[in-house]
Amino acid sequence: MKTNSIRNKKKLIYFNNSIIKKLKELADLSKKKRSRICIHTSQNCKTHEMIIFLKKNSYIRPHIHPNQKSESYHVIKGKMLVYVFTKSGKTIDVIKMSSPQNSDNFYYRMNKGYYHMPIAISDYCVYHETFSGPFEKQNDVTYAEFAPPENDQYLIKKFLKKINHKY
Repeated sequence: MKTNSIRNKKKLIYFNNSIIKKLKELADLSKKKRSRICIHTSQNCKTHEMIIFLKKNSYIRPHIHPNQKSESYHVIKGKMLVYVFTKSGKTIDVIKMSSPQNSDNFYYRMNKGYYHMPIAISDYCVYHETFSGPFEKQNDVTYAEFAPPENDQYLIKKFLKKINHKY
């Protein structure tokens, strides 16, 4: 079975561009058009770090982290938008992000839970995500009721049009 994630078990780890190539290969094989390497060694770690490869037109359903856990993104390569929403689905902000060589924001941190959704606007975007652990998906991620699930392409296109996202 193919997976779109890599799990780290090493105590000392470092990366060069070969990890981006590997993540691209995994994302190309993934229905979700994305992949990641989990740099933390366990779901119980106090800090979770991932390098995420997000292809253009990959849809991550807007979600919130309800337990006041912080999350940050640091763009390594490419461009993306991070949509931030109210509980009812009104857009609060659209944060344009790219690597530090450009004039866009390259770093974003959310200290309070907001509904949010990253979308690659270049062919792909690679970013480093840091999240307060430990991570228990059923407690730490709540998907927005105002947005469609990841498996309904028709409703996704309708939702993206509603928020004025050009894809």
